[in-house]
Formats: sequence, structure tokens, C-alpha cells
Amino acid sequence: MAGGVGVLATALATSVLLAPAAGATTTTSDGVNSAYAIAAKGLLGIDPSPYVTDEKGFEQKSLASLNVPGLAQVKLLNASAGAGQARASVADVNVGLGVGKPLLTATAIEAECEGGKGTSSLAKAKLGDITLDVTAPTNTTVAVPGLLSVVLNKQTKKDDGSITVTAISIKIDNLQTLDIASVTCAPGDDDNGGSETPTTKPTGTSTPKPSTPTSTKTSSGGGAGSGAGDKPDANGKAPKPTPVKAHLDVTG
Repeated sequence: MAGGVGVLATALATSVLLAPAAGATTTTSDGVNSAYAIAAKGLLGIDPSPYVTDEKGFEQKSLASLNVPGLAQVKLLNASAGAGQARASVADVNVGLGVGKPLLTATAIEAECEGGKGTSSLAKAKLGDITLDVTAPTNTTVAVPGLLSVVLNKQTKKDDGSITVTAISIKIDNLQTLDIASVTCAPGDDDNGGSETPTTKPTGTSTPKPSTPTSTKTSSGGGAGSGAGDKPDANGKAPKPTPVKAHLDVTG
């Protein structure tokens, strides 16, 4: 590995900045949010550290520093996932690969995502002698053909709408990979699970009043509506009530 990467410092001076490439698409997703600050595979390995997932609820982990001689030194490693979001960050990054001047340095590197969308950012980052922008277009690649490729703001979308964002992904031929600040988010739920609050108030319901029965008056003083029995007698006293037959509607 040392023989292969010994020329990186000078090769980066003639590196090729490639146009952003389309993100790869896969067909699997675990439906949860996750994050890690750093991971590596190849001649030198680093398990995703610190690694978190919200499969059982919000989770957050931190490491003060991580040093893998011959590969990388980083500080203030943070990762969190939950509530539809994921975030990962590192500080004081120095990727040296054991020889010559550092391949990558940065004051801070961060990636975050929410609801199937993601971003990444860099602070005072340099790749060899190349100063990197704070934000790079999705899947921007800096390459030394046949030797090295570095993808900035790497974003991989899955068929179900979930997304993985890696702030910096380094690949050295087929010998070594290194990912810094990587997050994965499940797609967002736009319909709130069917629990939307109605925009109009329900119409009030009133209790129906019982109907007034229709009665037929009978009186010896005249036909219906004649008013007999309704007037006081000669002494001003109330008249004797006259029984009235009626039919009551059955209710309830």
C-alpha cells in the first residue's frame, strides 16, 4: 500500500475534477434512520464509529478521538438518529495514509438527512493542494485515474425513497476505502399517517323536541273553534274545564 500511495501527494496536483455523477440506486432498505462518523475497509479497517440507529428510538453517541496509524486521525466524532433525522460529524480530520503530506485535512466535516433528503458540508477542507468548497454538488468526484477517487457529497438513493449521504468517500484503487460522516434516512411520511386534523369544525347536532299533539276540542256551546268554555262566568271566575280528548305520538 505504501508503494501505491506514495505518489498521491504529487498526483493530486494533476487530479481530474469530474462532473457530478448520478447516484447509484439499490433495492433494499431497512426503513430506519442511521449514522456513523467514520468507517474504512481494505488493508486497514475501521468499523462504523460511532454507529447509531433509531430502530428502538432516538440514539446518539460520541467519541472524543480516533487514531488509526497509517490511515486517519479524527476528533469529536458524533452521530445521532431519530425523529426522522440522522446526523454525523467529525472535527480536526487528518487522512495521511502513512506517507508524505496529508491526503485530506479539514476543520470539520458533517452530513445530515431528513425524510429522504440530505446535505453535507465541509469546513476548511483540503484534498492535497486542492481547497474544497463548503458545499459541493451531489456526487462530485476528484480523481487520479487508475489510482484514487474521492467523492464529495456522495448521495445514494434507494427505490423506496430512502437516501444515504456520505460527506467524503475515498477509494484507493482496490486496496482501501474510507467514508467520513455518513447518514441514512428513510423516506418522509407526507400524509402524517392519516392523523391530520380536520380543517372544519363538525356541525353541531341538536336534540329534536317532541312534537305538540294535535287536539280536537268538543264543547256544548258550539263547534270546534267556537271558543265556548274559554270565557269567565258572570262573576268573573274561571269556567269549569272541559275534558279534551287527544292523541299523543309515541316517542323514544
